[in-house]
Formats: sequence, structure tokens, C-alpha cells
Amino acid sequence: MTLYEEIYFDISFYGEKSELKKMVKFLKSGELDDFFEVPSDYICYSDGYADAEEDDNTEFTFTNDDLGIEVDEFDTDEFLDLICKAGKKLYIRGNMYDSSDEEYSFISDFDSTQHFNANAAKKFNDELDEAAENEEENEVDYEEE
Repeated sequence: MTLYEEIYFDISFYGEKSELKKMVKFLKSGELDDFFEVPSDYICYSDGYADAEEDDNTEFTFTNDDLGIEVDEFDTDEFLDLICKAGKKLYIRGNMYDSSDEEYSFISDFDSTQHFNANAAKKFNDELDEAAENEEENEVDYEEE
């Protein structure tokens, strides 16, 4: 998906603190400078992050807090390929959108360098949930007869 004009993002990283530290280092390394510069205030640590041990699970959020980043066009797939490769040992979930409200929600599971559209997964699960509910409503309770 391509976003235009101004982009906004909110990406959460969850996993062992040692892996999260590697991700923070990556974000600050300049690897994303082809997309935009990453100031330190884009990284928001969870309340328990500082006290967590290296092998404890914790999280942080990478966000521009609704302060748009001006771009001509922004290729979400290219950007997320880099993010997901760097965060392979983490669970990553996020939203990206632009000033015209085009939105892309994504998920990348632990031990994966791939991301998938979270909205498509939700719709798939919603359809399955709806089908299951319809089946339950149509079941006959033979014990009552």
C-alpha cells in the first residue's frame, strides 16, 4: 500500500527486553533515513520496561504521536519489510495512515520477517465468528424435548 502527503504511525513491539533493545538500536541507527529521520521521542517505553530483566517480556511503541511526517509517497511494504526483518524475534503490531485517512493495519508474529494485513485477518475471523454464531443459533437442543 502507498500512503501520500503526511504519514502517521503507531507500531508496538513486544518481546524479551534484550530483543527490544536490538530493535531500538536499529531504529536509531539511521537505517530508516531513506523514509524519515527517527528522533528519540518516537520511541515510547512501557511502564515496566526499565525494571524488566533482559529475558523478561515487555514492550515499547514507535509512534509519531499524530505529528504528520511530510512525504510525497510512502511505500508501507518496503518500510515494513525492514522493520519486520529487524524485529524478527518480536511480535509487532501497528497502524499507518495518511492525511486522507488511507489506513494500513498490520501484524508480524514472533519468528517471522513477514507482515500481514490485520484488517483482512479481522474480517476473516469476523466471518468465521458470524458463521459459528449462526450454527449455534440453528442447533436444536434435543435434551429439552
